[in-house]
Amino acid sequence: MFGALSVVSIGVGSALAYLTKPSAAHAATLETCAGAFLIVGLGLLGAALPHLG
Repeated sequence: MFGALSVVSIGVGSALAYLTKPSAAHAATLETCAGAFLIVGLGLLGAALPHLG
């Protein structure tokens, strides 16, 4: 479960980070949200690692 949420969260964070280029007006907000999603996704991945082995 954590692994799947990790993949989704990292995907959403990456997509938001990619979308900051065309939208210069909202770049700071999008980058903040993208960073939060990436941090949460990596944290979920770390929580899922003990269960994968």
